[in-house]
Amino acid sequence: MSYLIPDPLIPPLKFNSIQPNLYRGAYPREINFPFLQTLELTTIISLTPDPITEETDPLLYEFAAKNDITLVHLECTKSGKGKKRGVPLGYREILDALQYIIHTQHAPVYIHCLNGGQVTSLVVACLRKLQYWSSIAIFNEFINFTSNITINDRSFVESFAGEIQVSSKTKVNWLWAGMSRGVVNNHPNLRIIEKA
Repeated sequence: MSYLIPDPLIPPLKFNSIQPNLYRGAYPREINFPFLQTLELTTIISLTPDPITEETDPLLYEFAAKNDITLVHLECTKSGKGKKRGVPLGYREILDALQYIIHTQHAPVYIHCLNGGQVTSLVVACLRKLQYWSSIAIFNEFINFTSNITINDRSFVESFAGEIQVSSKTKVNWLWAGMSRGVVNNHPNLRIIEKA
């Protein structure tokens, strides 16, 4: 008697679930495609210097096309290494990423940078700020995916501000679970604009 043993499913490095239908990790490689297929992704957000195209990464581009996954590129620069590394993206890119993350028509979403560390963690930290997490909780989560947190990272997240447009019809239900409208509409750093 012979048994059919399936190939193992291998997630990208630093893979984790952030919220229902929202995932994070490192740049997906071909070995990760079968695993990513199980997530039934609708959107992949790439926080990388270069977009994923037929020329730059034909395998990932083809995987996305075959699985009807929208590829979203938000450009970031290289930030350097060590305690003096810079912040590789701005608030505009974070706000753009959040527009995809907080609306159901884009879910499930996989968000990644090159190594699944600093850049992805900055986006997640700003999402947590939008969700009213405390700074301690935000930075505890941050440090789980990076080797360290710099003063530049902390300052960037603590100063994060901007305008977020939220559609009440398509907003993910986990965003402000259990919070009253009065609390949500009076965010200390972000201007929340609700659309029908």
